Amino acid sequence: MRPFDTHALARLRRELESRPADTIELPDLRRASVMIPLIPVDGNWQLLFSRRSLELAVHSGQISFPGGGVAKGEDYVDAALREMEEEVGVSRALVDVIGRLDDVVTRSGYIVAPFVGIVATRPEYVLQESEVDEIYEVPIETLLADRNPEIRHVDFKGRKYPAYFYRTEQMEIWGLTGRILKSFLDVVRLTV
Repeated sequence: MRPFDTHALARLRRELESRPADTIELPDLRRASVMIPLIPVDGNWQLLFSRRSLELAVHSGQISFPGGGVAKGEDYVDAALREMEEEVGVSRALVDVIGRLDDVVTRSGYIVAPFVGIVATRPEYVLQESEVDEIYEVPIETLLADRNPEIRHVDFKGRKYPAYFYRTEQMEIWGLTGRILKSFLDVVRLTV
């Protein structure tokens, strides 16, 4: 497999622009958005993840993309950009949104709209400590490694569900973030 370089990034942009995202409308579910930030680090492209604060009531300590709930009347992409600014301090002015992936329905009652954005330069992060404990920049090639993803069955409310698990040296990514990451990497594989 070729490396994910600037040529692959250009192909990714074209691929995302050419495919409309499947959107889901279920009025009983809440809306949320996440940003999948691509960060340039020493000539390589990395994805930005955060570890949710251990103090949060829901999904504490889990690895996630920046994101959260959509406010009433707020555009989905604006929600993803706002949440990224609030959680990790990356200004929306630095982000070139290049596409949207298909909506994802969670078992906890959300419809999540994932967006892909290129961050112009490696930012100075400012963490919102009430929501984020740590951040990680992970090379795309690490996530594309043959060992990833591992499929395991997890228990949720007494039922077993298959889940994608991605391992890096620092962490394990799974749950909703694993599902969104799998969708993103499926598109990336078309470009490398």
